Amino acid sequence: MSIDLRELIEQNIAAGSETIVAGPVSPDKVRSAEQMLGVEFPPSYTAFLTEYGALEIDGRSFAGLTSSEVGTAGDVVAFTKHARENYALPERYVAIDFQDGDAFLCIDTEQKSVDNESPVVLVSPVGGQQQGPVAADSLTDYLVRYLSN
Repeated sequence: MSIDLRELIEQNIAAGSETIVAGPVSPDKVRSAEQMLGVEFPPSYTAFLTEYGALEIDGRSFAGLTSSEVGTAGDVVAFTKHARENYALPERYVAIDFQDGDAFLCIDTEQKSVDNESPVVLVSPVGGQQQGPVAADSLTDYLVRYLSN
């Protein structure tokens, strides 16, 4: 990756952004989350989880995992299961944010690029359909663009 995500996070902190990084989690914890959701995470999301865990910046959260047990309120497993049960989010999606109640920001685990990446898409909370084009080719691409603005 040409732009270092850690450097962008540090730049945002230096610029006064309120930032919370949950901290790295083990590969075993990542596998447990994948099993609980019935999906395989793409490499960019696995790297995000094992390096950062979860991220909140200026009140915008990107769901992940923390030091708490997998499936605990607030983590990606609990958030995705809540979206599946209460908004009929299709099983293929991993919900990482709920953008102003208008759309879920999701990783579409059924779409895979040649390097096994899955795109980030917006999904309607009504009907579970993708809204518009792909938001980014990977979570890393999405975060780099978000933190660069």
